[in-house]
Amino acid sequence: MGSMILLLLRFAAGTAGAAVELPARSLALSSQAPVLSLWPPVAPALASTLLSAPAAPAPSLTPAPISFSPAPLDLSRAAGVYERRGVGLLVLDAKDSTSLHLSEGSRRAHAMIRDVVDGAESAASAFDGVVIRRLGDGSLIAFPSYSAALGAAAAIQSQAAQTTPKLRVGVHVGRVLVDATGDAPEIYGRSVEKALALAASADGGEIASEDGLSATAASPTRAPDAPRPVDFVGVVNAATMFVGLEGWTTAYERYGRRRSYAAVKTFHAYVRAAVERHGGRVVKTEGETVMASFPTAEAGVKAAAEIQGRIADLRVAAPLGRLFRARVGLSWGRVIREERAGELDFFGNTVNAAARLMKLSGDGEALISGTAAGQPGVASLLKGAVHETTSMKGFSGATPVFRLTPSAMPRDVAASALLRETALKARRAIVPAPDVK
Repeated sequence: MGSMILLLLRFAAGTAGAAVELPARSLALSSQAPVLSLWPPVAPALASTLLSAPAAPAPSLTPAPISFSPAPLDLSRAAGVYERRGVGLLVLDAKDSTSLHLSEGSRRAHAMIRDVVDGAESAASAFDGVVIRRLGDGSLIAFPSYSAALGAAAAIQSQAAQTTPKLRVGVHVGRVLVDATGDAPEIYGRSVEKALALAASADGGEIASEDGLSATAASPTRAPDAPRPVDFVGVVNAATMFVGLEGWTTAYERYGRRRSYAAVKTFHAYVRAAVERHGGRVVKTEGETVMASFPTAEAGVKAAAEIQGRIADLRVAAPLGRLFRARVGLSWGRVIREERAGELDFFGNTVNAAARLMKLSGDGEALISGTAAGQPGVASLLKGAVHETTSMKGFSGATPVFRLTPSAMPRDVAASALLRETALKARRAIVPAPDVK
């Protein structure tokens, strides 16, 4: 605007080299009209008009409040793999779900837990929360910001105050790696692990965070979504297996999110191949953990033995494979089989037992439940396994288990080549090109 005034004044004066002086006092932030000193003199009519014009209001020293609403997470396939800062992460978990299954029965307990978790996910949607994955009797939900996650946490706990079971909630914020290339979007990184740990540390009805919820919670942005309808619920006998990487959470900070995630993707492919070779199916992945189901306990034990027996091939092929320390837990019994919106999942204490057995196993081991050991064809597979008892959270009394440490199996050249190809594809898709060798 100043340049335009200068040009107009030069034109009125008729002098190409004319100059206009705006004394410093004319820029002072005061209520008085600014003083214009014109040199050389301009046409009297124009000068009179300029000097008689009303003064513009002085600018305010107090900046206007800026309203900023972070964009929702892009989980479309076109988004691919990308990193994003400031993502709010909320983990919710039903407290004492194992005891509830024992006291109420599998069907009723599952219905009670499902209602509470569905209600929590619906409340989170009003804050632009997106369910990334179901975590047993809970969920991992991502938000555009930390304040949105805090607002959802408060709404969830207020809504669930009078329900059974109570919910434990953990909230964290950080930089994550988003992978939208698969059938379901995934989020990885150290912040996810911290949110999981915070939820595990909370009591029923509590919200746990690292900063004590000092940030301001956001308000809902829209009406909550309706819970997804359940297509089928039934009870079947099945073997449930969990396979996870021990001590992997620090890899994201030490080696970077992208390289660490490429390693996890290769681990997932390795486990999936072994599961499917023995007639099982991968139900879902939960971070660095794979959940699988088998129609027989024998098939599950064979898959567990292969996963631990051939892991040397994986360590050679996978990026950061030298860091892999795998743990396996397997149980057999009645499970709740649920189908919802085309997704299959299993629930119940057989599932809970397998998850706890995985956490109790060591590197290179598979912990097999006593119920699985008693199934046809399993006894011969457990020769040399250590028979012991252990206590598991939520389960009464000592639980008999077999600690199996499979011997290293001969190298499978074809499987190793395929695994190597899978690892290279994961690195090219996730890690920037200069990092691929």
